[in-house]
Amino acid sequence: MQTVIFAKKNNVELKGDFYKSPRSDATKTIIYFHGGGLIWGLRNDLPEAYRNLFLEAGYHFFAVDYRLAPETKLPGIYEDAQDAILWFEANARAEFGVSNAFVLFGRSAGAYLALQLAADATLPNADAVLSFYGYPSIRADWYQTPSAHYAKLPTIPADLKDALVGQEELTEGFIEKRYALYIYCRQTGKWLDEVFGSADAADLDAFCLEEMRDFSFLPPVFIAHSTTDQDVPYSEAEKLAKTTFENELYTVRDLEHDFDKNTDAGLPAYKQALAFLDQFNQE
Repeated sequence: MQTVIFAKKNNVELKGDFYKSPRSDATKTIIYFHGGGLIWGLRNDLPEAYRNLFLEAGYHFFAVDYRLAPETKLPGIYEDAQDAILWFEANARAEFGVSNAFVLFGRSAGAYLALQLAADATLPNADAVLSFYGYPSIRADWYQTPSAHYAKLPTIPADLKDALVGQEELTEGFIEKRYALYIYCRQTGKWLDEVFGSADAADLDAFCLEEMRDFSFLPPVFIAHSTTDQDVPYSEAEKLAKTTFENELYTVRDLEHDFDKNTDAGLPAYKQALAFLDQFNQE
């Protein structure tokens, strides 16, 4: 593994971990964005079994940071994600000795970022997107109303939420310290307030993919989602599958949101994602 600093924002170093495939015919890199509701998570959170699957299949792997909310709002977070792509395009050959061709991969909120980046006309084109239980927009009602699922958990009061928010920006959000922030957001329906802050509708447009306006700009998309996801509704996967030109919807039944934290359940999905990618390598 090789760790690089691809940007520095307000004295916060944004890092990326690069893993080189052992195969001599590897030509593309999976650029990975972690999940965590944009509030918590770590760039190295992907189980090693999945990362090794990519490497053995002939894909390099690059896991990157982004600053976290609410200390950093979404415009800054998205800028970090853009910087990761632009840095990779400019430096992949010199730093890693590989082509700058890439596939975007994200889980949950990371998949949200990956989809935004893939439709961004100001960025280099991704060859494909792997969206694991992601969503294309932050306008959805399920993120702006109290969640019945999270209401079952112990209530997080506002004063505890305030105490958990740091004074400095950060890129590493350990679940033990940050998950309560996310629970608060879902219990109160205030996720958008914490992640974006006050904004009018025009400000939000830049961070929401619309089916008729934006989906046609997306490259091939592999979508993995559970029908019983109680965090991000399965309907988000169906929306993507119905309106993107080239896609495959891999449906998992009766499992939780992050079904792939159990590698027995997750490995079939990752193997199918690789089969999806390989068909475009052969064209």
